[in-house]
Amino acid sequence: MFGKRSTTDDGAPRRVVPPQEVAAVAPRPSEPKVTAIEPRAPARAEPVVQERRHSEEYYDVKTTVFNALIDTIDLTQLAKLEPAAAREEIRDIVSEIIQIKNVVMSIAEQEELLEDICNDVLGYGPLEPLLARDDIADIMVNGSATTYIEVAGKVQKTGVRFADNAQLMNICQRIVSQVGRRVDESSPICDARLPDGSRVNVIAPPLAIDGPTLTIRKFKKDRLKLEQLVKYKSITPEAKTILEVIGRVRCNILISGGTGSGKTTLLNCMTGSIDNDERIITCEDSAELQLQQPHVVRLETRPPNLEGEGEITMRDLVKNCLRMRPERIIVGEVR
Repeated sequence: MFGKRSTTDDGAPRRVVPPQEVAAVAPRPSEPKVTAIEPRAPARAEPVVQERRHSEEYYDVKTTVFNALIDTIDLTQLAKLEPAAAREEIRDIVSEIIQIKNVVMSIAEQEELLEDICNDVLGYGPLEPLLARDDIADIMVNGSATTYIEVAGKVQKTGVRFADNAQLMNICQRIVSQVGRRVDESSPICDARLPDGSRVNVIAPPLAIDGPTLTIRKFKKDRLKLEQLVKYKSITPEAKTILEVIGRVRCNILISGGTGSGKTTLLNCMTGSIDNDERIITCEDSAELQLQQPHVVRLETRPPNLEGEGEITMRDLVKNCLRMRPERIIVGEVR
């Protein structure tokens, strides 16, 4: 435990919390290239996390405990801890609050509550279990009450939900702020990425009528090669040979196709034909290419600031990279 502690009226431990820190972290339940998309390989045996569906009572208890936690913990001090230590600190305090408030729940439910609250404070809230699954290709959040995922090429609805649109918006803000961007009423559309490279798109009210809409294209840890595309029957052996030749002789290439048709995957596979001693410069809206060569310079566009200034477009990046002695220029997305 850390920080000076007193007690609340019901005996719960209390720490002083700066209001601005609470607003930045806590959901407030009481307040109202054409982009390359990866093809779906045949389903492999993957560990599947069972969807958890909770009653309204569970969410009411979670809201009560969460609010008590925010009244108790010093978020400034919490931010100084390592992730594992911070998670353990939160679990200890939540366990105390559960005992003090005489919350009746099974051991399994208590463990889920502890995990959910840790995710809300330190991670991406209800999205954490979905982000942990390797079999999910896309996560689509349509407002606080509806979340879909794509698994093995099929879209299915999940039981994942947020306390309200305010919590969802806070998580969206947390994601985009990691790459120096923002999403609000004045800038309601934003592209960003997660630390693992997953691509994120957020569109917020007033453009999104039913609440913030969050779409995540999951980053694949295993980088595909052309040989695997042949194995999955995505391309023919003859097509593989042609793609290898045009990649090696530095032909100008344009990859186009519909959403989810495999543009980025094909581009990533074709970069395997680039020699390791070549200087490669990539230009993207949100960096998502997975180049394995050692000499790679990654460039990323920048949206305008609050005054409408400082925007760096794809055209600006391409123009500048011509002055950087490139041997290969890869433009991740054009419209």
